[in-house]
Amino acid sequence: MPSGKVERVERTPGFTQIDNKLLTDKSLGLEGIGLMTHLLHYSKTFDVYKSVLHREWGRATVEKAWKKATKAGYIIAFKNYSTNSTQDSYNYTFDEFKFFDFDLMAYFEEKWAAGYLFYDKTLYQVANRTIENIEAALPQFLYPKEDSDTEEKERLDKLRKSLAQFVFDRLPNEKGGTQEIYPSQTFEEQAFEKEEMDEEVVESHEKTAALSHIENFVHDFPEYLSSLKRLEEKGMKKSDLENIVETLYNVGVDIDLKFDDNRMRIAAFESIFDDQFLANELYCQYDWVGYFKKGIEVRLKDYLFPKKFN
Repeated sequence: MPSGKVERVERTPGFTQIDNKLLTDKSLGLEGIGLMTHLLHYSKTFDVYKSVLHREWGRATVEKAWKKATKAGYIIAFKNYSTNSTQDSYNYTFDEFKFFDFDLMAYFEEKWAAGYLFYDKTLYQVANRTIENIEAALPQFLYPKEDSDTEEKERLDKLRKSLAQFVFDRLPNEKGGTQEIYPSQTFEEQAFEKEEMDEEVVESHEKTAALSHIENFVHDFPEYLSSLKRLEEKGMKKSDLENIVETLYNVGVDIDLKFDDNRMRIAAFESIFDDQFLANELYCQYDWVGYFKKGIEVRLKDYLFPKKFN
């Protein structure tokens, strides 16, 4: 196989100083490393907006990298529920050292004093705002590693549960209702819809059309084209196919985050896809699309996080 040395052209700075641990962190992947490098090149006084990154680099590209950086613990999201301004509704904090030796509880309190509270997409629906789901949405570095000693495990468990309780006590929920300082859930939904509409307006002003879910899937996951072909052979409507492929894209991203080896990624994706496709063929009588989407999400969760029985 042809090989060759890769050499760097010597340049005089400006340059951006970045910790080598970030540049070699496999949990980020090349996409996440690229995103963090891009974010770190901005000066501290420069305001960076996620919507601008979408326009510059493409929504699918940014979201895939953003999800990896968030999972790896380099980015933490906060939301301000008291404003309809899409510019001020969300606030993202990133740190190249994954918030090491950083008082997270004090920082959560500081953000709360400014009107912001920890946010994750899984917590958008009020019914999902349980302590367990909040804890699961917190950065992965708050979970002990296999080689962590007992003291470290206890420290992380205590911190993680304290942060989850802090967020839970301040989020609107079904049992406790909405605190006075928060808008209603309807208000939050309107703010979310307004953000989506604003993004659509911006995108409509651009002359280049956004890629469809299918085009994004083909571009980012060409190794799974055989699965896409099986869906196309079903002869379903394009809107239904787009709907399914949107879910498959998220499945692909989650599998990317779980496995470093590409063969393991392909094996995992095909196993999950094949099992759900067969289940649809055997058992689904109505709503083929909905049954497939729901089923494959459950299978993904069971595959990546198998339950342990004593």
